[in-house]
Amino acid sequence: MNLYLIDGNSYFYRAYHAIKSLTNSKGLPTNAIYGFTTMLMKILKEKKPDAVAIAFDTKAPTERHRMYEEYKAHRPDTPDDLITQIPYMKSVVEALNIAAFEMPGFEADDIIGTIAKKSAAHGMQVFIVSGDKDMMQLVSSSIKIYDPMKDSTIDYPAVMARFGLPPERIPEVMALTGDVADNIPGAKGIGEKTAKDLLKNTALDSLIADTAQIKNERIRKIFNESLESIKLSRTLATIDTDVPVAFDSLSLKSKTPDWEKLNTMFVELDFKSLLKIIPHTARQARAEYFLINDSDELLAFLGKS
Repeated sequence: MNLYLIDGNSYFYRAYHAIKSLTNSKGLPTNAIYGFTTMLMKILKEKKPDAVAIAFDTKAPTERHRMYEEYKAHRPDTPDDLITQIPYMKSVVEALNIAAFEMPGFEADDIIGTIAKKSAAHGMQVFIVSGDKDMMQLVSSSIKIYDPMKDSTIDYPAVMARFGLPPERIPEVMALTGDVADNIPGAKGIGEKTAKDLLKNTALDSLIADTAQIKNERIRKIFNESLESIKLSRTLATIDTDVPVAFDSLSLKSKTPDWEKLNTMFVELDFKSLLKIIPHTARQARAEYFLINDSDELLAFLGKS
């Protein structure tokens, strides 16, 4: 049984930036909604998952923000026209009958990590739909990363080939290199190649305990001056796989979409191309009903009757 886990916020932004200047007849921006919907439906159609779930961030600060005030501080504010579309995108998720999770104080990554680990422990094959490097730390024989933009799957050998280290040690690499996207500081002056060379034969804790093992004097100096930042960065980069999220395998099983609800939404949003995928019976059920907004529309309707 396979399970696909989707980072909802990542999908929001990818969809928003992939399509520009799309609105419905009432002027509502719909570019992100359209892109998000087509991306979700592509996963459902092409991968045919036995189970699927999506996780969202909330606005509430997390433990990482409490530990490091500058965590993700460099990210720009969410554009207003994207904020407007988020409720519609969540309604699409609901209409597609996809299990959705969000918990104040926890990031979507941590929710996904927890569900992935627990599901894999119960014998499921898990695919995390993401292009983010930090998700690679979750990879195992039962957990893989599917990058929809590259249409590629990252498994355990692929992680080993890239880092020369097992997936669970990726936070050690990020402790040294930092992460620009999340504003994780790391040790300034140590890049990925140097980090991998340092960690190839020695664990990060061992280097922290005895920096004399670092033969390069310049790198050793950077390491010593950045010790507290390195420790903090490893914690910030480590995905929490013990979030108190309640779920069971049955609740994640793929279900038939609410086609009538999707039909209503697609009509409102002027998604004519997506209306074509709605089963004829669902379109028929809605064909008799439409909204009359004023007396002119009523008179026009009566004139046609």
